[in-house]
Amino acid sequence: MSAADLSLPPGFEALEPYVAYWATARTQERRERREAASMAAIEEFYSAMLALAPEAIRSLEGRDMEALEGAELRLMHLLLALAHVSMATELHRQPRAPFTPYPHHVRLVEAPRILG
Repeated sequence: MSAADLSLPPGFEALEPYVAYWATARTQERRERREAASMAAIEEFYSAMLALAPEAIRSLEGRDMEALEGAELRLMHLLLALAHVSMATELHRQPRAPFTPYPHHVRLVEAPRILG
């Protein structure tokens, strides 16, 4: 992955270390990455994203989500990943839902198109 593939819009450079792992295009991939990550890695990403999420949302507000590309699309993918890791930090307090087998064969086969 080149540096350009990891870049984000100006003002969001602090989030670039998280792009390679967390900025995935598919819901299934985001869930799998949350489930595979350590709680320390999840909490680090969660804290970094939470600090910049309001500004990230403002920067994408009013945009055609299906027309996003490049740095803006990566930022959107990070926001979607924030929703996934919030489950681990705010609800489960662990990477996976309590009392669920892991690994498992649950697959998210269809999500709203914009969410991957």
